[in-house]
Amino acid sequence: MRIAIFPGSFDPMHEGHIDIIKRASKLFDQLIVTISINTSKQHQTSLNERYTKVLEQVNQLGLDNVCVKINNGLTVEFAKKNKANYIVRSFRDNNDIEYEMTIASANYYLDKTIETILFAAEKDLKSKSSSSIKKMQQEIAILKNKK
Repeated sequence: MRIAIFPGSFDPMHEGHIDIIKRASKLFDQLIVTISINTSKQHQTSLNERYTKVLEQVNQLGLDNVCVKINNGLTVEFAKKNKANYIVRSFRDNNDIEYEMTIASANYYLDKTIETILFAAEKDLKSKSSSSIKKMQQEIAILKNKK
């Protein structure tokens, strides 16, 4: 059975994430969307809030082979625990590729049985990122407060 995890902070989940979930779900028998903590990011919502929102969005897709779980530890350890041999990641540009290759190399060093599969973001979705969405939300809040 081909099992993959799609880890991310998903704070918030956006169209780019949804696109990757749809595409990856066609390649694997099971895809586990993995809500993780990224220590280099400042999260706006708690892990449990993100889990609830992501679960809601994933359920709306109606994909029987996709589930959502929380990961509090290392991605590779979570993959092993869930019998996943693949980690799904995505990239929008060259900066993302460099970052993802570094992470993939580290994961491969930790466990050579787990492969990282990189998906290129769809052209129309390349500008979507959780960080850009959060920034826009902050700017809207500032504008509302000025009124």
